[in-house]
Amino acid sequence: MKPAALLLAAASAVRAAFWMGDIAHQGLASSNQDKTYTVFRNVKAFGAVGDGVADDTAAINAAISSGNRCGGTSCVGSTITPAVVYFPPGTYLITSPIVDFYYTQIIGDANDMPVVKGSSSFPSDANGLLDADPYLNGELNFKSTNVFYRQLRNLIFDTTAISGTAIGVHWPSAQATSIQNCVFILSSRPEDSHTGIFMEEGSGGMISDLVFYGGEFGARFGSQQYTMRNLTFYGSRTAILQIWNWGWTYKSLSINDCEIGINMSSPDVGSVTLLDSSFTNVNTAIITSRNPGNTSGVGSLVVENIKYTNVPTVIQDSDGQPLLLGDPSGTVYDRGYARGNLYAPYGPQVFEGRNSEYFNQPANLKLGLEYYSRSKPQYESFPASSFLSARTHGAVGDGITDDTAALNSLFQTVAAAASSTNQTSQPTIAFLDAGYYKVTSTIYIPANTRVVGEALAAVILASGPAFADINTPFPVVRIGAPNEVGYVEISDLIVSTQGPAAGAVLIEYNLASSSPLPATSPSRCTNPTPNIQDHNTNVTQPSGLWDVHTRIGGFASSGLQVSQCPMNPNQTITTADPACIAAYMSMHITPSARNLYIENSWLWTADHDIEDYNNTQITVFAGRGLLIDGASRIWLVGTAVEHHTLYQYQLVDASDIWMGQIQTETPYYQPNPPAPGPFASRNTDLRDPDFGFDCASVVFGNGTEPVSNGTLSLPGDPPCAMAWGMRILSSENVVVFGAGLYSFFGNYNTSCSTSKRGENCQARILWVGEDSGSASARNGTRADMSTVEVYNLNTVGSVSMLTRQGADVARWSENNATFASTVAVFVF
Repeated sequence: MKPAALLLAAASAVRAAFWMGDIAHQGLASSNQDKTYTVFRNVKAFGAVGDGVADDTAAINAAISSGNRCGGTSCVGSTITPAVVYFPPGTYLITSPIVDFYYTQIIGDANDMPVVKGSSSFPSDANGLLDADPYLNGELNFKSTNVFYRQLRNLIFDTTAISGTAIGVHWPSAQATSIQNCVFILSSRPEDSHTGIFMEEGSGGMISDLVFYGGEFGARFGSQQYTMRNLTFYGSRTAILQIWNWGWTYKSLSINDCEIGINMSSPDVGSVTLLDSSFTNVNTAIITSRNPGNTSGVGSLVVENIKYTNVPTVIQDSDGQPLLLGDPSGTVYDRGYARGNLYAPYGPQVFEGRNSEYFNQPANLKLGLEYYSRSKPQYESFPASSFLSARTHGAVGDGITDDTAALNSLFQTVAAAASSTNQTSQPTIAFLDAGYYKVTSTIYIPANTRVVGEALAAVILASGPAFADINTPFPVVRIGAPNEVGYVEISDLIVSTQGPAAGAVLIEYNLASSSPLPATSPSRCTNPTPNIQDHNTNVTQPSGLWDVHTRIGGFASSGLQVSQCPMNPNQTITTADPACIAAYMSMHITPSARNLYIENSWLWTADHDIEDYNNTQITVFAGRGLLIDGASRIWLVGTAVEHHTLYQYQLVDASDIWMGQIQTETPYYQPNPPAPGPFASRNTDLRDPDFGFDCASVVFGNGTEPVSNGTLSLPGDPPCAMAWGMRILSSENVVVFGAGLYSFFGNYNTSCSTSKRGENCQARILWVGEDSGSASARNGTRADMSTVEVYNLNTVGSVSMLTRQGADVARWSENNATFASTVAVFVF
């Protein structure tokens, strides 16, 4: 029996009930005026049969669309109609596409995955069994870079009955979106052209734990940037066709029995980072457009820890000429290889090859030979009785009632139960029903707490005077107390503010995790050479945050929308409106924190009003993005931080930090006002940037002459007092596998972010160097900055791509690639 047939047979076996189908659903759409609106929808309650015979198309689409939800031509975005559309086990036959709506989580039974099967009459010109963004009048209905807050989980898509062209899922999406634990069974008939996932536009999200069988293409991917993990392909003609990108990070791919592994030969591909993966019985692993000697940034490729078994050609150019040979009847292992522009630390040098000096691979970030990763838990083996509902426990979640005491009691209760020696009769997981939980003081989540939110619409909403003082930062959600030891698992939760909250630190993370990991772990990579790092057993199980987001302004009930915080590009802003200063910091990982895995988290200060039909831009101020402050062993997988005033990411005295395809945007209003306004009081304890001091080191000029010590002059007179995309200060063992640092606007005008205008929205965007005021410097020690490595750095709108110790060492013009500029490898 073929693997796909075995899978379908297994799907029909009797399995334990999945708690999501049994739990009481009490979620609210708090900002919706229709108080009869239902968040949770079971497709069978709308008439779907799931027997593989009845046509379930209309019933499924009714489950998605009912309740005057955001879809069709009448809406381009809304937070007031969130929904979970749940599929019980079964085979759901459809004759036309399932059409997704905005803010929808489509989730199948995780223990007995339902099958969505296209009928033989399914139209071959349709854009997917599931069309997440249909074309209307020649354009995508939702603007793909503004499609937020959606998930797809636990479904099998079967296109084998469809003749000709077929697509499993059409998925143009942006931040806070994900596909997890899905299977695609595709026709491999030579006359058919089937694709599992088609994505032609968007701006990053997370895709993980997928299996593809057959097809002309397992997947066709195109987006600004993305992070994808644990994708397995069997028997596709081409596993992945990379249509276009600025930056893309793949981890833990397994490509088997395919003609082509990854085809990145399009000249519109900026960069690909590939980690911890294997190719087995593949004719050509990678096809690239980057020919030897290319001095631009286009087509940059970085690979680490890749195993090629029975692969004659590892890399081939777009003309069919081999650039790197494999072994047609043996195994080749690649510890590290790159093609692109190198800065070590100066450049650019055209680099094509292997050099262990450029691939540090910190052992503390690995489990065995691979970088640690962990899928979002779905608690498949837990019955519904293991979950304690926030509303059952006394919280209201209407966005009006003060739920501070109820939430604190909830988390204390489940933590105590989880720590108890008798857990059989006590709920040990906190379930936050959909709703806005208004809080007026800190919510404390103690060690040994598990939290699951519903519909990505469980929102902790900070409001009131406790969060008002810009000079006295105050946490909204505190995870662990300083020096507390234990674990947490938190998923599908949003933390926000309501109205002015200039002192709000939305998430403060203090916990040190300590649970032991198993001594060994399966790895796709073997250990053929003695210099490869052996199994690392001196590690602990990290805590995890999955789909934990901050959302500051731009949504109903925030008090920070178009009517309150309009943009004012035609007015010189000298004093920010206090009513629109909405946060001090999105997230602070404090010095006591250890061992934390974060996946698909978006820390967003809103640039536009989601509820507005035109996505009208707004001006909301939040001081700082994500600060990793002296913490160690932190994994940031598919994270994004946007529109904070001082910086998006900042690492100070940090160690053992893994970052995979991070993404940032500078606030659209800058330089009106310039940074640090309105956060003029510099917090030296947090190592806030000193823009006056930093900008004094910029050398402005015509951009052709090098200055002393490798410093480059910056042409075009770009503004310097702008938010940093990232600052890495006095830190060590930091590896960044893909970074998209973007500055699209200058005072709401995009003309500065084009190559014609010199990419001069801002002078600098990434700072790496020692900090004389850091804790390590005060203690008389120095971080080993030589262990800081950045791979496939992509920038937009910044003249300088890299600032090292105050000296600008890489300019966009030497690394021009796609719309973004790309540096393949930087080592400090």
